Amino acid sequence: MDKIASIIIVTYNHKKYLEHCISSVLKQDYPHEVIVVDNCSQDGSSKLMSAKFPTVKLIESIENKGYGAGNNLGVRHAIGEYIAILNPDTIVEDGWLRELVKPLENKKKITTPKILLYDGSLINTCGNINHYTGLTFTRGLGAEPSAYQKPEYVSGISGCCFAMRRKDFIEMGGFDECFFVYNEDSDLSWRAHLKSFGILYVPTSVVRHDYKLNVPPKKMYYLEKNRYIVLRKCLSRGDFLVLSPALMVTELLTFGYAITHGGEGIRYKLKAIKDGLSAEVGKVTGDKDNLFKSLSTTIPVDQLTFNKREKLFKCWVNKIFKWNFRVVR
Repeated sequence: MDKIASIIIVTYNHKKYLEHCISSVLKQDYPHEVIVVDNCSQDGSSKLMSAKFPTVKLIESIENKGYGAGNNLGVRHAIGEYIAILNPDTIVEDGWLRELVKPLENKKKITTPKILLYDGSLINTCGNINHYTGLTFTRGLGAEPSAYQKPEYVSGISGCCFAMRRKDFIEMGGFDECFFVYNEDSDLSWRAHLKSFGILYVPTSVVRHDYKLNVPPKKMYYLEKNRYIVLRKCLSRGDFLVLSPALMVTELLTFGYAITHGGEGIRYKLKAIKDGLSAEVGKVTGDKDNLFKSLSTTIPVDQLTFNKREKLFKCWVNKIFKWNFRVVR
């Protein structure tokens, strides 16, 4: 049997997107199966799938344990040599799957595509920026679709879409199910670097995603809580000591952002600290040199920045980040 790819789509009340998403996926010219995991949707998603796409493998989860757990469930039912993780609020362009899995013929790789906004007008992300303090940003946000034309290794996958060998995903432990939502892609990226995987951005594989940069307090809670967990899993006490200047500056940044949301923002930030630092985590070991070499040393100065003063502050912060990173290296 030819090698095939298993496309995993986890949905939770995404009925309005599913028909467009699945229709675009089924047009792909690479051998594939499609697995949709319904995480207890209340909007009739499962009925739509059964009625319109009987050839798609539908798995109805009995409990919504989050995005990562849903994908892990889908992978357990997959038969493909490769898996492609895809958000339901997307449309994939022709050749998306073939281009995304082609580099995986060589082992030790994960691929992530060019992701545009839903209308295709601008870039959403071209692989994520994973900073060594655990902060994560989209790469190329707001750039013209013609930008970022060269394939290159990046610091992080986007959980919206990526591909890898199914065997590698399973051996790596899949998604950590303690992440209910957000930063599960960062966690997988950090663990991949520790296992000496390269994360390859593939510009010829194109996805359109319904995305808007917005971090309300509750989302900030999950991002911050899970950032602490990633750091605790992957860094030693010695690493924390050496990185303490950068980590303290990061707290200033994140507290500053929380304050812009008033009391609710501060409450969620404090809750993230409490829950992120008290959660049970399992340490991950591996090639620490490859991890630090692969992570970003600066953060974008124009994302979630609301005035010139904040932009200048982030420029100053980046100087500290670069200095602290040189100490680590």
